[in-house]
Amino acid sequence: MEHQTFIGTGHNPDGPDLPLGLGMQLAQNPQAMQAFGRMSNAQKSELIAYVQGAATGNDAKARMREVLRRLDKGKGIH
Repeated sequence: MEHQTFIGTGHNPDGPDLPLGLGMQLAQNPQAMQAFGRMSNAQKSELIAYVQGAATGNDAKARMREVLRRLDKGKGIH
């Protein structure tokens, strides 16, 4: 099976696409981007679902900040 990119635009059969805001934040933080890249697709899906599960825009921003802080330190979302 050919390896397919996990992150993309539109429907992605390998998992959810990365939200634009989270992708932009990762692009500005190389260490967090590398940590994200080392995650399995299941871990990436869990992280994306956590951010997308926010009830409000402010909650989503807070979740994104927390995810980026943890990734920057080389940790997952738990």
